[in-house]
Amino acid sequence: MKIVQVTPYYPPHTGGIERYVHNLSRALADRGHDVTVLTANIPKGSPVETENGVVIERRPCLGRPFNDPFVPSFFRLGESLAGADVLHAHNAYSCAAVSAGVARRRCGIPTVLTHHGQHMFGHPLKDLFVTLYRGTIEYGLVHRMDRVVTLSPSDADYVSAFGVGKERISVIPNAICPEDFLPYIGQDTTGFVEAHRLEGKKRVLFVGQISTRKGVDVLLRAVDQIVHGQGRDDLVFLFIGDGDYRERARELARGYRVEGHVRFPGKVGLRDLVAAYRSSDMYVLPSLSEGMPTVILEAMFFGLPVITTDLPCLRDNFGDHAVLVPARDERALAGTITGLLDDAARCRRLSERGRELVRSNYTWDNVVLAYERLYEQMTN
Repeated sequence: MKIVQVTPYYPPHTGGIERYVHNLSRALADRGHDVTVLTANIPKGSPVETENGVVIERRPCLGRPFNDPFVPSFFRLGESLAGADVLHAHNAYSCAAVSAGVARRRCGIPTVLTHHGQHMFGHPLKDLFVTLYRGTIEYGLVHRMDRVVTLSPSDADYVSAFGVGKERISVIPNAICPEDFLPYIGQDTTGFVEAHRLEGKKRVLFVGQISTRKGVDVLLRAVDQIVHGQGRDDLVFLFIGDGDYRERARELARGYRVEGHVRFPGKVGLRDLVAAYRSSDMYVLPSLSEGMPTVILEAMFFGLPVITTDLPCLRDNFGDHAVLVPARDERALAGTITGLLDDAARCRRLSERGRELVRSNYTWDNVVLAYERLYEQMTN
């Protein structure tokens, strides 16, 4: 089967959707499918290349309003779709998805959208735009698709509320590729710990985009509560990732006088990412909006107890395997972090249950089969 994926970004650009599309495309290619990925040329690389059996076409971008690449050639997909059986778009809030809706109308090719969750940015102007987008473009987009995939039942209900029939909505979860970590699982983490001055402290890990949407400002206020409100001096917080908010996050840490308790290594390679998971005591993701984060699956795979936001999509997938806290509530977050770190038995239970959940249900070996069945239904 020939499958064309269209997505805003693709590795080496980092992010959850990027890794999702990369892992899905690789898994499909491994199973003998002809897979092409159309994406923005960010960061700039070869216009066309083949990696792991997947053809990647990187196209020029004119700008990135709201961090979404505007790629004019996405709206002229005719040649790239020649002979394709399925067009698969990602991220309902993207130029890539809108272009797939246009291609569906022009070419009649069976088209599926993986929604990847609702968006809120924690910024008044951006959130106003999202509200307007939902009632106009997103409404039309989901109706143009032959099928819509969501990552959780609550997001399926969200799409259904637009008037999309439930028979056109499929819930297929996110997943990880454990084999990617195997070369690094046995490595000594001492060098990583020393390089980031983590010795002698309990370590709280954040991995993700450094942004208000991911709740970085909320987590820093929680650090302030823990250090100055609770008087704790035994914790260090490691923020792995990059983003436009990174320098502002550093300023907040200095303003709260907690810079000695936080580390900002930036974007790291897979070796250091594995070292971060293996040397940490807890993973925290206080996002304002999410789909089904790859980083939570990874943290659970490595046995970390997880604290995240009480959002419907996260409650669906992790409600019995993580500790959920209200959004934008730094006091609740601070109390939950220290309370859980001080409860070794509960940490151990969450670690065991999370690891079993991921290894039993959320690997791409299993999830790719669900996509194959969906593609077959669409083409038949």
